[in-house]
Amino acid sequence: MRGITELEDRFLSGKRVAMLGIAVNIVLLLLKLTAGYAAGSQAMIADGFNSMGDVFASTVTLLGSVYAAKPKDADHAWGHGKAEYIASMIIGFSMVAMAIYTVSGSIGSLAAGEQLEFSWWLIGVAGATIFAKFILYCYCIRKSRKYGSVLIKANAQDHRNDVFVTSGTLIAIFLSLAGWHFMDGIIGIAISAWIIYSGIMIVMESARVLMDAGVDEETLGEYREEVLQIEGVDHVDSLSTKPVGAKSILIVKISVDRDMTVIRSHEIGKKIEEELLGLHPELADIIVHINPDLPHKNGIHE
Repeated sequence: MRGITELEDRFLSGKRVAMLGIAVNIVLLLLKLTAGYAAGSQAMIADGFNSMGDVFASTVTLLGSVYAAKPKDADHAWGHGKAEYIASMIIGFSMVAMAIYTVSGSIGSLAAGEQLEFSWWLIGVAGATIFAKFILYCYCIRKSRKYGSVLIKANAQDHRNDVFVTSGTLIAIFLSLAGWHFMDGIIGIAISAWIIYSGIMIVMESARVLMDAGVDEETLGEYREEVLQIEGVDHVDSLSTKPVGAKSILIVKISVDRDMTVIRSHEIGKKIEEELLGLHPELADIIVHINPDLPHKNGIHE
């Protein structure tokens, strides 16, 4: 049996993260709604409906990972990897929408002067939620850093947001003992504002890839130096990258001796592909365009 490639392992991790999130969030959803309705706590009921949004986010993660893992076909020459970034954008927008809903509820609670009732049952559910979500966050953020996955990172941030949301609810429950019932609304507004910021950052990071933003200048410089080390390359005319999901395509334009044979120039192009693909697993493919060394100015042939 062939070994699992790093890219396949990346997609499998995305699926595991999603399925674990779905299972845990469904359990928390049932616990929160049961506790909320039993204690008559609108805060916990709202937190329960927030878990419905978490089930949605984990489902989007699962679908995004499954679709991104599909091999390339006639309509998708570079595969389906960008599905990860579309899914992460959806999660980012859902985080913003959920936070707007939460902040509106917090403002309404402040305006109405609602009072939060203390309940050990609510504290138990909140504590269990914080513990479960913190474990999920640590697991997901470790996987996102390992694979550089924006989708898994979005899922991790969704879990982290729940830690803060439920922690805010827990703090508000204890503050209610001191008669500071208004803090429930204030904490809710502060957390919601932070979640909106986090969601916007996820959307922007995903949009950057979907809009074909290339790698940074330092990385391009590293690629350039390695190309110039290949025997027969006179100079690099231009060099750019195009993201294709988890990886990138490197597009290189080089100049060689104008009297060089076509066969020899293509051998140089093949050498560039082999050398750089071997050194950089983040590259999906390399396209080499070869020019004769004609007079040029600022990298542009005359």
